Amino acid sequence: MKPSWPGLRWAELRRNVEALVFAAGDPLSVDKMMEAMDLHDEPARRAIEQILGELAREFPVDGERGFELAELAGGWAFRTSAGAREAVAALFELPMETGKLSPAAVECLAIVAYLQPVTRPQIAEIRGVNSDSPVRTLLDRELIADVGRTDSTGAATLYSTTGRFEVMFGLGSLEDLPPLDDFALSDEQKADLRHRLGVLTVPE
Repeated sequence: MKPSWPGLRWAELRRNVEALVFAAGDPLSVDKMMEAMDLHDEPARRAIEQILGELAREFPVDGERGFELAELAGGWAFRTSAGAREAVAALFELPMETGKLSPAAVECLAIVAYLQPVTRPQIAEIRGVNSDSPVRTLLDRELIADVGRTDSTGAATLYSTTGRFEVMFGLGSLEDLPPLDDFALSDEQKADLRHRLGVLTVPE
């Protein structure tokens, strides 16, 4: 027999979990789900995790359904299937290239992802060119964010990636960063970045 909570049966809990993930838009953590349903005990947490597991099997990533349940950026989110990308784009009459980042923005994003927190001058030093415009693009897209200031003279702004970045790359967390070679950097830039990171810290 499935467990229940005051005023909430298993079927209702499953319904609520599914609705919360669908309505949230951004990845939703189990803690946030519990808070929304005013649940606080460990059995409730285990039940929610079990339900998420059931939903993940029902709507698997890269499955044959029109949408999938993915664990991203420390939470759970429904998203349209990658296999249906062209159909979805056609529905909204969007060209497939819409929203893609420029090579300069991708370079900056890779540098921030692997060196974060990092300053704009450091990004420019690695790229060998002024990076104000691509950094602004990444800020506008909410892929990076201002996370503080350096302690040195001038107090330069520090940037790190955001939860939206993790969603964009399908990451459960920053520990799942893709190989550096997946980013559109030149061999020289990759070598410089590897040198700064240390060979053992860069996924190969």
